[in-house]
Amino acid sequence: MAPDEPVTEEAIDAAEKLRSKGEFAASLELTQKMLVCAEDDGTRMRLLFNVVSCAASLDRAEIIEAAIDELERLPKPEVSRVLVSLNRAWAETSLGRPVYALSLLDMSLATGLFEAEDMRIHKYILCLFKGEALLHLHRTVEALEWLDRGHELYPTIETASSTEERQIFAWVEPNIQINRANCMLAFDRYEESFQAAEQVLKFDKADLATFAMQYMAECRLWQRRVPEALEIYAKLKKRLPCRLVDESRIQQGIDNCMTYLGKQRPPSRPS
Repeated sequence: MAPDEPVTEEAIDAAEKLRSKGEFAASLELTQKMLVCAEDDGTRMRLLFNVVSCAASLDRAEIIEAAIDELERLPKPEVSRVLVSLNRAWAETSLGRPVYALSLLDMSLATGLFEAEDMRIHKYILCLFKGEALLHLHRTVEALEWLDRGHELYPTIETASSTEERQIFAWVEPNIQINRANCMLAFDRYEESFQAAEQVLKFDKADLATFAMQYMAECRLWQRRVPEALEIYAKLKKRLPCRLVDESRIQQGIDNCMTYLGKQRPPSRPS
């Protein structure tokens, strides 16, 4: 990007999309180039939040600190601090440090800033991230409580009042539901787990949807609804490979289905 080239909404969206796909280094590089050109405070804040998210996922503390230093000099630094903590918490859980993620989220909650109406969408994100961190710690009951709390904030896309809220809803809600499906499986609540996973398919057509189909197939297998499980597995196999799905687990599920069906067949009549 040339130094005098304007930073467009489309360019920022492209950088954020790279981050959402797990391409943190590429997203960070693109965002840092845009920061050279961006002058508007609002644009710089959005770019700096993306820098923090990517750098946290790459465990680049020095880049995080530099971004935080600039955010402190921009408007509403107290809000920036809690939003930075949100981004860092997600990364900490992904890096296998959910205890630290929880401490960041709890400190952010303690500020009281998330109780403001204009922070409701950010509290929605916080509920997801706290649920995910708790799940990583196998605190499943608490995780489900936070995931349900998030869903109650925005039960449908119609409750999102702006374009920004609808965009956030479109990625937060399927992640809430896939984690709810995980919780329900842990509680042997197979039909509720199936329904939660099925909700994901309404919002996501890529890897998360494939992962949801794995849960759906496994629920039907546990329910002994084996033909339905096999039908889902057949559709799922056509979507592989998928970065979220272990192909050997899918094959094991299919093998378990076939073994179960074999045991249900009456013995052959002797010739």
